[in-house]
Amino acid sequence: MTAATRKAFQRGLPIAVSGIVLVWLLARVDLSAVWTAIDARVAAIMIPSLLLFAFATLGIEACSIRRLVPDSRADFDLWSAARIKCASYLPGVIHYTLGVGGLAVLLRRRAALSLIDAVGIVLLIASTDLLIVLTAAAISAAEIGQFPAGVRTGLVAFVVVGFFGGLALLRAPGSLGPLERVRSLAIFEGLRRLPTGRLIELLGLRALFSACFVAGCASAFIAFEVPAPPAQLIGGVMLVALVAALPIAVAGLGTSQAAFVYLFSDVAPAERLLAMSLVLSFGIVLVRATMGLVFARELTREALVEARIDDA
Repeated sequence: MTAATRKAFQRGLPIAVSGIVLVWLLARVDLSAVWTAIDARVAAIMIPSLLLFAFATLGIEACSIRRLVPDSRADFDLWSAARIKCASYLPGVIHYTLGVGGLAVLLRRRAALSLIDAVGIVLLIASTDLLIVLTAAAISAAEIGQFPAGVRTGLVAFVVVGFFGGLALLRAPGSLGPLERVRSLAIFEGLRRLPTGRLIELLGLRALFSACFVAGCASAFIAFEVPAPPAQLIGGVMLVALVAALPIAVAGLGTSQAAFVYLFSDVAPAERLLAMSLVLSFGIVLVRATMGLVFARELTREALVEARIDDA
């Protein structure tokens, strides 16, 4: 397989996966029931909720980026951080690596950082999100699992201790022996070197980001009148977020719908769950792509071009 063929395959795979999974899901449900589940009430709740979610999370993203940029870059303000993040939304819809690459390149240019430092900031935010989502999903899964109360408490304690213990190991001054190779991976570099105060700030911001995501999804449950216990809602949404973050589908389309239908199959019919997840996914993609075009048009073009060059 030539390099060009391999790249074409890598870029076409997410589109194929999204298409195949969506076709498979739609073939298993009553399409008329999916369509009738989307009504004026849904629109009245979802449109303002999606707009609020999009702008709130953009603000959190801007704060996260700005707090990780050295204080000496005083000319790089929150508005600059918001614009480059906004510009990365559209490339990210096309392919996850394009979004990450575009954000890193724009951050390097606008904040006058080295490419290594810019990539490090992007990876640090991504790795922090992964830790928080994994922890929240594990705690919620333990709470809703079919285990005795003592076992559930033990599982939650294990996850919490594992989260903070893992951070402590990553930041330990001495060698970890055989684990040192794992700790030295580039994705953990920022977690190792970031000052403790900034790390606490970042954890708080990313936890708030996850809370906004859960709240945005909760609005969809309300709009579609899907009842779900809080622990199941949080745990399920976090697991869906993990599935959607996998760079094997376009913006998680298809894979996140399959996860929604599976995880909440005991609280609503598949048709209603599929309609809810489609409105949520397409709504987020549409709003963010529009924000990228309207609020940062020239930066979006630059992000697309530079990410493709960097990926070549």
